[in-house]
Amino acid sequence: MLKDIPAKFLKILTGYEDGKFLDVQLPNIQLNEMDLLIELPDDSLLHLEIQSTNDKDMLKRMYLYSALVYNQFEILPRQVLLYVGNRPLDMKNAVGSYSYELLDIRDINCSELLQSEKPEDVVLAILCQSDNIDVTIAKILEKLSRLPLRARKDYILKLLYLSDLRKLYNKITQEVEKMPITIDIAESDLYKDIFHRGELAGKLEGKLEGKRAGIQEGKREGLLEGIELGLEIKYGAAGVELMSMVRIISTVDRLEELKNLIRKSDSLEKLKEFFEKGNSQS
Repeated sequence: MLKDIPAKFLKILTGYEDGKFLDVQLPNIQLNEMDLLIELPDDSLLHLEIQSTNDKDMLKRMYLYSALVYNQFEILPRQVLLYVGNRPLDMKNAVGSYSYELLDIRDINCSELLQSEKPEDVVLAILCQSDNIDVTIAKILEKLSRLPLRARKDYILKLLYLSDLRKLYNKITQEVEKMPITIDIAESDLYKDIFHRGELAGKLEGKLEGKRAGIQEGKREGLLEGIELGLEIKYGAAGVELMSMVRIISTVDRLEELKNLIRKSDSLEKLKEFFEKGNSQS
């Protein structure tokens, strides 16, 4: 009954007497894991997402995350998107009555983090607002130098990783080299992640190209088999004799054209004209 849009009833609900029913089936939504969901001392939940780029679909993702958290915990989380990228922050964070918080880490003054005795805070200072980046780097390294050797190496590597977001890797590397500590940066997973991106991207592209080439060759072989069968059924041995010319054709599109022509043709002469035309074009 409601799908027939009862005018008065609809007006009571919406103020309108007319509307169009949309018969929609919602897709099965697949989401990656959210970055962080933290239960706070007051039993509230904080959902924290970290972005280094502007994502035009972030509003939709955050909205869905909110609903999924509520579905599981029956608590609406406070949602904060922490932006750590270099470009200006440019993402929507509200639709209707729904919104989430946007926080650019550069709006946080690094001096507050540098006062902390926790190395996690100190390392994050490299991403925050700084009046003098050289002084900030010196203070970070001075704090890290007090750590035990193993922890010191670990946090310096994390600092180098984060510094790449601010294009400060070379500057910090030069400062680290002055410290009385030996760090084989090239052997660290963080180093490999930063500096092998281009290599990995190249390998992936190569694999994709190989896969695409394999698919094309598979299509070509399938077309050749189909064409040979079509020639034999329609024209017998005389038709099969044309396969020596068919196999010279290298492109899938040209083979598709020939396959369709065989289906429509009524004589071998028309097929021979196809090959003659191809030879004259080449």
